[in-house]
Amino acid sequence: MTEAAFRRTKTSAVVVEYLQKEIFAGNLRYGDRVDVERIGATIGVSPTPVREALVLLERDGLIATRVHRVAFVQHFDARTLRADFHVLGLLSGVSAARVAKDRDPEVLAQLQDLLRTLANSEATGVQLLDLAEEIVLVQHRAGSTPRLLAELKGVGGFLAWAVRQSDRRTREEIVEAQRLVIDAIAAGDPSEASRARLQDTRAAGEDVIRELTRRGVLREDGTNAAG
Repeated sequence: MTEAAFRRTKTSAVVVEYLQKEIFAGNLRYGDRVDVERIGATIGVSPTPVREALVLLERDGLIATRVHRVAFVQHFDARTLRADFHVLGLLSGVSAARVAKDRDPEVLAQLQDLLRTLANSEATGVQLLDLAEEIVLVQHRAGSTPRLLAELKGVGGFLAWAVRQSDRRTREEIVEAQRLVIDAIAAGDPSEASRARLQDTRAAGEDVIRELTRRGVLREDGTNAAG
């Protein structure tokens, strides 16, 4: 990758996060047109990284591009979010099951070390979530085929970002969720490892829905407030 391409990639990532925040805050709502020129002027970038960001967000299901490449915010509500988190949990569960079946001593030791670090850490907020996320990443790398790992990265983009904005669990709850998965892996129980990972992912999805409801992006009945 050339230096110029690298800079564009970094800049498009900034645009992606900006648009995610705008959608999550309800400043951009379902059906709103995404104005490339206005966004570029607001952030202070050229239209190119904005268009690159829209491609990434379309792959993530947040943006829909129509005739003449006009982009709009895609529809989402509690029902679609639950379905997306369910899919993410199933994929992550496949990875957890493979790790449990393999029972690689080095992987298990790494997961257990990370769990102890998580349980004993004085970190809070995002730092605490970073530690929990590292456990999941180790599990994904150890238990995924290249195709599965690519799918997990693709499905998890906005969902993982939204979880970081929404998670209100206590340290004990976060530790327990990871412990259930790791204990199942240590016991060589693929079904339980998969079930525990799915349960954790779906619970994270409910946190996101509650936060979007609190912000007024979703109504109390789960429908999109812009619909």
